[in-house]
Amino acid sequence: MKIAIAMSGGVDSSVAAALLKKEGYEVFGLTMRQYDAKKSGYGENEGIEADIKDAKAVCNALGIEHFVVDLQEDFKKIVEKNFIEEYSSGRTPNPCVICNPTIKFGKFMEAAFNLGADKIATGHYIQIKEENSQFKILTSADASKDQTYMIWKLNQLQLSKTLFPISKYKKPEIRKIAEELELPIHSKTDSQEICFIKDHYEDYLKDHIIFTPGDIILPDDKVIGKHRGLALYTIGQRKGLNTPWKCPLFVLKLDVVNNTLVVTEDPDDLLEDIFELEDVNWIAGKKPEEFSGISIQIRYNSSPVPVKNIQEKGNSLLIELEKSTRAITPGQSGVFYKDNQLLGGGIIK
Repeated sequence: MKIAIAMSGGVDSSVAAALLKKEGYEVFGLTMRQYDAKKSGYGENEGIEADIKDAKAVCNALGIEHFVVDLQEDFKKIVEKNFIEEYSSGRTPNPCVICNPTIKFGKFMEAAFNLGADKIATGHYIQIKEENSQFKILTSADASKDQTYMIWKLNQLQLSKTLFPISKYKKPEIRKIAEELELPIHSKTDSQEICFIKDHYEDYLKDHIIFTPGDIILPDDKVIGKHRGLALYTIGQRKGLNTPWKCPLFVLKLDVVNNTLVVTEDPDDLLEDIFELEDVNWIAGKKPEEFSGISIQIRYNSSPVPVKNIQEKGNSLLIELEKSTRAITPGQSGVFYKDNQLLGGGIIK
């Protein structure tokens, strides 16, 4: 079997390539150029160009071929466009959730097949299991690195063509393997930020959105300050309001119609137990026969919250939680789990 490894230039994908080669697969590296490093503010050997260089060095060390596929136009039309539109409408998007099904497991996968691959492999911390001709997604052995939250939009066909070689390892083990193999990136730090934005997302948005200042108000409509543009704020935000007040303030709502930023003195105002999900996808291709025992995760760095009830509401789902949770944010993903299995998810409305 011929496998195309999605080489990001990082430790995880590099070790994934090494593990598959050791298992006897015919392996080649494939890196996507999804943005223009120079236009994103990176230097000549920074950002995606540095990643491509590192990926090529790893492939040379492993004795495998390396290719680059240019997906800048697709990435701009799909991922960046969604990013801009969501912030413009007062929502807080997660670009990785959009990129994975359309670019990484979409256009990138197509490119891999055109180069002769039977499947692709990535360095995601995700486990996959085939059972009764169904592909199930399970959380990683390393809970601190689990990335299942980001792939709830994938389908059965995409999963059937994907391998996750490092899913049973923990990060320290992966670094140790990279060091033992003397891979040139064994000490490279993990990337944390949005790939196509070098600095703060404000620097990117100001080139695509006109920031319109407006009033900062309390829930009783009392004006207490001015905001710099709603796209610069998100639900639950405390810092960066630049509004002197007698106590800490928290962003409660972005009112796009009136261009006002509603804030509150009481963090308990951010607690909610009912919300809607749209653009829902079930990994199995259909909804579960029953919803008991399901939990939902409402942001990447949070724990799933038990679900009390799920009701269909047109093309959306009405979610009722067992207990209130803080800062449920429109544009973010609500992702369903049952024990350690990812069931699917949707976009918070």
